[in-house]
Order: sequence, then C-alpha cells, then structure tokens
Amino acid sequence: MSKYQHNARNSHSITLVRTLLLLMVVTLGGCSLPGKSFDPSPATPEIVSEAATPIALPLSPPPPPPPPPVVKTASPLDVAIIVSRDIENHHIIQHKIEQLIREKKGRAESFYLYQQPAAEIIDKITQSQHRQVVAIGLQAAKSATLLRERAVIFCQVYNYQDHELINEKMKGVSLVPAIDQQFQAWKAVLPALSRVGLITGSGKQPFIDNATQIAATYEITLLSRTVNSDKEMWSEFRHLTPQIDAFWLLPDNRILSKRTLRSMMRYSVKHRTPLFTINGLLLPAGAAISASQVGDDVAARVVARLLTINSDNTIPEPDVAPLEQAHIFVNTQTIKQFNLSIPEDNQTIRLERWPSPRVNATLAQ
Repeated sequence: MSKYQHNARNSHSITLVRTLLLLMVVTLGGCSLPGKSFDPSPATPEIVSEAATPIALPLSPPPPPPPPPVVKTASPLDVAIIVSRDIENHHIIQHKIEQLIREKKGRAESFYLYQQPAAEIIDKITQSQHRQVVAIGLQAAKSATLLRERAVIFCQVYNYQDHELINEKMKGVSLVPAIDQQFQAWKAVLPALSRVGLITGSGKQPFIDNATQIAATYEITLLSRTVNSDKEMWSEFRHLTPQIDAFWLLPDNRILSKRTLRSMMRYSVKHRTPLFTINGLLLPAGAAISASQVGDDVAARVVARLLTINSDNTIPEPDVAPLEQAHIFVNTQTIKQFNLSIPEDNQTIRLERWPSPRVNATLAQ
C-alpha cells in the first residue's frame, strides 16, 4: 500500500470517529433539561484507537452494607485500694468495693497505711500495673495525690476542699448519707418541722446550696451559718437555737471540739431543740435522729465512678458524687421527751428504733 493510500485511510477513520462522537453529543443534548441551552463548541477530541466502538457501561454495583457498629468495652478494672485506718467502717467499705470489682471481672489489691509508710505504698503502686486507685479516708486520699498519672476516687472524707483533693484525675464520693432521705425521716417524726439550723466551716457552700434546694421540696427552710472555730460554733449555735425547730449536726472537726459537742448536746435538751446527726454514736448522748451510710451504697458509688474514668485517666463531673441511701435511726427515749411519736414503716421510709441490741451492733460497724 502506498503512503498516500495509507494516509487517506487514516483520514477516513478519523472522520468516521468524529461523526459518531457528534451523533452521540446531539443525542445526549436532546435529553437535557428544558430551558438549558447546548453549547455546540467542539471539545478537545480524545485519542481513540481505530478498533474502538461505543459500548454501554454496566451499572455500578450497590455499595456494600456498612459494617456493624463496634461496641467499645470498658477496660478491665485494675485497682489499688489504700485504706487509712484500722477501723471497722473502713474495712467494710474496702471489702464491698473489692467484691464489686471482682463481679466486674476486675482485680483489686489493698494497701494499709497503718501497716507500712505511705511512701512505700505509693512507690509500690507506681511500679505496679494498677490503672485506678481508691482511697478510703483522709490520709489515704492525701497520700494518693502523689499518684499524678493515676485516676483516683476517694471516699470517707468530709473536708476534702481543705486538702486540694479535687482535680481532673481525682474525684470523690460524699461522706454524707442521702440528704433527701434524711429530710424525709425528719418530717415523718416531726411533721411540723419547718426551720432547721446548720453550722459549717469554710468551703461548704456547694453542699449548703444543694441541701437548701432539697430541703425546700420538703417545705423546710435551712438556716445556715459559716464559722471558723469551735468558739464561734458554740456562740452561733446559741444565737441560732431560738430561730429553729431542730439542728443538723455535721462532723466538721475544724469547728467542733469534744467540749463544744458536749455543750451543744446539753443545750439542745435544755431548750428542747432536737439534734439530727450523721453519727449514730451520738444517739446515747441525746441525738434525736441519726442517718448512717449504707456500706453497699458507698461501694456502689465508688465503683460506678471507676467505670466512668476516661482513657486519659480524667474523671467526669461531679467533683463529689452524692450517696443514694441512708440508714435512719430514731432515739425513742429522746423522741418521747419531746412528746413525739415514731410513725410505722412504709414503702418509702424505714426507721430503726434505738436503743436495741441489733441497732447497737449495726452502729458499731
């Protein structure tokens, strides 16, 4: 074949391809939306081989279904428990926490500040694989502040605000039994109760604000005062007594010496002002109603907080989680002196009568 014939044949093929492309453009143009103009300006032609023929492309296959969501499971608990004192209350809470951790398929190891120096305990925990720490009591909580890379939950601490125990990796569980259940018990025994006095040391305003809101739901006004010493406590108590129907005594050792406590107990009986407390050991001294912690409740709140710890060991709010239960004891002798009666138990409240051998054994815990 001559060069001239070869070029002519190529020219004829290119012309045929252009014609087919033009026909396709015209056909597609007829399918465009009404009102849209078609620009006939030729586009830059693609390089097509001689054997190329227009074919219909197959439809794209449907996308595969999304994978099932990945359920993030919490890391197993691996907890170091630091116990401050060799007392029954601390041991009960320790054992209940250990039991709950085992039920969660976790591991717990306990350390005792009354058996070895705090520095040795902190060093052992630092060298261990424990990822979380529980501190029972003030001394344990203060020691645990040295474990800056671990998440720490403390309990059995009242004046935590004085020791810088709150930060993003350290939070607590309240020492005070469920406040609403305490108010409910007070109202059950003293239906006319409307004004309750409360004196605390500094740093308790968040607690007071919360208690004031709960008291309002029971139509109780909480009259609170803040003092700085036991001398101020005694003076303020005497000024407050004529204005209130009862007094709520909390365990603030910064402002409550044993001498002041004895004076307040005698004064309340003389002026017929019932004392409500969260220390059952004050019942023999004349307290009218005592609310004690429930060990299972304390342990449950601690473990619940352990399970909320983030992967970076930060702990969500609140700074101190409230307890949800209270064990209520009523001093039958004191209530009788005030010409009051103890209502029968019902579905919403249970009142233990003191004195009784069984209640004495419970209070000893």
